[in-house]
Amino acid sequence: MKLPRLLQLIVGLASLFPLCLPARAQFLRVAISDTIPIDKLETMNDALQIADPAPRLDLLKRLGVDANVAEAATSARFSHDIEIQPLRTHSGKLYGIVSLPCGLQVQTFLYLLDNSGANTWHVVDHIALDCFHQTPTYQLLSLAPGEDSIFVHHAHSGHGAGEIREIEDKAALYTIRNGRMHEVLSTLDYISRQEASDSSPPVEQKSSFLQLSSRVIEETRITSKNGSPIRAERRVWRWSMKQEVFSATPFHVVPE
Repeated sequence: MKLPRLLQLIVGLASLFPLCLPARAQFLRVAISDTIPIDKLETMNDALQIADPAPRLDLLKRLGVDANVAEAATSARFSHDIEIQPLRTHSGKLYGIVSLPCGLQVQTFLYLLDNSGANTWHVVDHIALDCFHQTPTYQLLSLAPGEDSIFVHHAHSGHGAGEIREIEDKAALYTIRNGRMHEVLSTLDYISRQEASDSSPPVEQKSSFLQLSSRVIEETRITSKNGSPIRAERRVWRWSMKQEVFSATPFHVVPE
């Protein structure tokens, strides 16, 4: 008596799978292929991470991202390189920042989103960052309680191929004022120089940054050749209330 009941149970369970699996697969497909609504920043960002290219492209264009830029950013070369983050301001108004991967014309873009109503986000400003040398990165810094700024690293700023081969990347800090991104700090954070006739490795300078307090940033620059450090220098950037920008002290050599 036990064997027929066991066989009956196995047959019964097996009959359920053809009914359940297609339904589950169809549900998952709808979840990543449907149109992504313009909603809370966190909700849109979560949806972008699992959505197919078509709804990702559609959302970016509805937010106000240039169509050519959006198409390049959602191409098959990129998987999860699009991100939307909230951005706090001194006034208490919340903005959003959309970061896109390197795509159109070897550039990456940061788009500023404003909210004109209940989750009615739209683009109000943007910056283009050159990624000829490497992909720029960014982080959010809090310069004051409840206020975020955008600190960009390794944005390509120039290169040369004459008698002196040179590559330069820059770091830049942007604050939000009246719905626009304003550059308040700019400096080279990577330099590579080599004479065309010199077959030895180039001399490189790389900077790193440390926020010491709300409006004080320390920059450490390392000069090296062939991977070996030659010199370390340091300077401090401080906020000028009068000019509303950061200004730097001269570099000083860091003792060994």
